[in-house]
Amino acid sequence: MEIQMWKEILTPYDLAVEELQIKFNHIIKEYRQAGVYSPIEQVLGRVKSISSIIEKAQRRGIEIDKIQEKLFDIAGIRLICQFTEDIYTVVKLIKKRKDMTVISEKDYIKNIKDSGYRSYHLIVHYEVETVKGTAIIPVEIQIRTLGMNFWAIIEHSLQYKYNGEIPAHVKERLNAASDALITLDNEMSSIHDEIINSQTYFMVKANIVSDILSTIQNLYKVANKQVVIKIQDEFYEIFEKGDVNELSRFSRQLDIIAEDYRAQSVQ
Repeated sequence: MEIQMWKEILTPYDLAVEELQIKFNHIIKEYRQAGVYSPIEQVLGRVKSISSIIEKAQRRGIEIDKIQEKLFDIAGIRLICQFTEDIYTVVKLIKKRKDMTVISEKDYIKNIKDSGYRSYHLIVHYEVETVKGTAIIPVEIQIRTLGMNFWAIIEHSLQYKYNGEIPAHVKERLNAASDALITLDNEMSSIHDEIINSQTYFMVKANIVSDILSTIQNLYKVANKQVVIKIQDEFYEIFEKGDVNELSRFSRQLDIIAEDYRAQSVQ
């Protein structure tokens, strides 16, 4: 197949990955702007290289002209979560969406592979608009914790190093590492609420501070400079104390002051 043909084939896959990365990152943004814990921590995406596609097709005995029909992981999205339970929350979230349709799923968390591999896999159909019209693209979505992802990256590298024949002693150590990460994920889940409360506290504080700084910046346009500097100094004093309730109270008062100045400016 000519290189130009490959580019044409892979263009819709590139588009699907780009759009899905934007959408999943926006989900994270929505949660955090609302001061709520996001079940998705990080979004990664890729389209398989031509060489990887050809290698996989050869291993599976798939003819080149049948690749689009029989390979469902050319486009891939990886969603990284903090906790194992977040993975199932994300699966539900994806299944509720109207812009993608789940066509298959595999739970390698409850059904761990012999190698120790753990992850949740979904194949979804996602619709993109190209210059040649509408295309329905299969996309593999892998959902993992940070620990699962770290293990999978290492295992993948070793598969390449040993050409798919990892020595028994290395496999044994990989399995031991997988068991250790299961223990770690379980321990993290046991203090799930405490961690989330801590992170939510931080996000709420960060959002309040961002709002205050934005309001102070806008006040420079309409208020006396000395007045704004006094407000700014008061903010720094409250910020140093680290009391979210005090910051929230100050933010509400600042909103009233800003509103008064806005009203005066339109009179």
